[in-house]
This record gives sequence, structure tokens and C-alpha cells, in this order.
Amino acid sequence: EVDIERFFNGYGKLRQVVLKRGFGFVFFDEQRDADDAVKELAGRKLRRERITLEFAKGDGSDEGQRSISFSQYRIKVENLSPTTSWQDLKDYMKQAGAVLYCKAHHEKKGEGMVEFCRREDMKWAMDRLGDTKLDGRRIKLTEMRG
Repeated sequence: EVDIERFFNGYGKLRQVVLKRGFGFVFFDEQRDADDAVKELAGRKLRRERITLEFAKGDGSDEGQRSISFSQYRIKVENLSPTTSWQDLKDYMKQAGAVLYCKAHHEKKGEGMVEFCRREDMKWAMDRLGDTKLDGRRIKLTEMRG
């Protein structure tokens, strides 16, 4: 928890830090502080691991808008069909467990990234969904580190 507080130091008052296995939530007192933190800290390293920051999916309340979630369990997906959207990829990967974030064809056509809340879910996806067909294409999965 101290590492998390240090990581967000200088971005406003943290009201609460909630750590789970492989991900967590940071609650800010002010919305603009959370906005600045997401903008400026996304992609930085924490404990030698690159992390993803995004606003937590909430119930639309003010509380949800001031919280940021983060995780470190990501896989690279290769050989995606041009017709596969990020929503399709996310739906396919949900059979492995909770998907925190997903993108398709963002940095490179035919490639995507899926981020899981839990390491076990990521491992399940790697073991059981690698070399399976999605939208007619056999996908390759690789764990992303750092």
C-alpha cells in the first residue's frame, strides 16, 4: 500500500487504497486529481512492472468517477481477424475470467491486448484459449511482461 501511495504522490489527496490480488483501486478526493493521475501515470512502471490505469466502472456515482483501477496481468493476442472488434475479443476472453481492459488493432493491425484482474484467469486463458479459433482465425497468446 505504501508503494501505491508513493506512486500517486503529488496527484492530490488519496481517500482510500484498496488492493486485491493483481489489481487495485485508488480513490481520490477530487475528480481533477484522478484525471491528472490517469493522464500522466498511465504506462509507467510500479515495482518494475508497467501498469495500466483506467477509471473504474462504477454505478455512475461520483465515487466511481474518482477511482482508478490497475492491473498487471496482460496477454498479447496475435493473428486477429480484421473483423474482430475489441468487444468481440473481450467477450471471447471472458470465459477465462474477469477482463479489466481490452483493445484490438490499436497499435498494429491483427494484434490485440487483454488485461485480466487475476493472474489465474490470465493463465487459464493462456492454457486453454491459445491456438483456438476466433472469427475464423487461429489466435496466438503471449504473456506481456514489463
